[in-house]
Amino acid sequence: MATVAKAADPDGQGDNAAKPVDPRAEQVVVLAQQGFGRNEISRRTGISTFTVSQIAKANGITFDRDKMAEPLKARLEDLKLAQMGIAEGLNEDITAARLVFRMARTPRDYAFAAKAINDLTQAAQRMTPEWTPEDSVEEAKSFMGQLMAGIKAVNAELSKQEENPNDES
Repeated sequence: MATVAKAADPDGQGDNAAKPVDPRAEQVVVLAQQGFGRNEISRRTGISTFTVSQIAKANGITFDRDKMAEPLKARLEDLKLAQMGIAEGLNEDITAARLVFRMARTPRDYAFAAKAINDLTQAAQRMTPEWTPEDSVEEAKSFMGQLMAGIKAVNAELSKQEENPNDES
């Protein structure tokens, strides 16, 4: 949460009066707490990376690359899924444009439908994310790691039951 700086006490009412929080600083703090890195916060807010660093430092926030790796990976997966959704929508639009093309009666209608199909096809090709062999390897590694952890847990439970056959846990 953003730190609230105390205002000077001009009327002698104590330190209860708080200076309003800088909205830019609040944005930086919120985004940093969500796992965004310095450059991404700068890009999203339009605040320079230097200023983002100063605001973060003033609020006790550090940008540790190790802490940013998991949120970044999750955001990239979310973006890839969103991109796939857009590509699927474009493919549906291509189907509709093909129907219009088949029903066209004039050369002008054919030309418009053909242009629409061409544009939509190019957009769909650009929006379809590329799956590389590395993606499959990483997915397999993650699955194997989870499987191994599950097997170890079951194995430990079975060993525990063998040692204490009378326990009904």
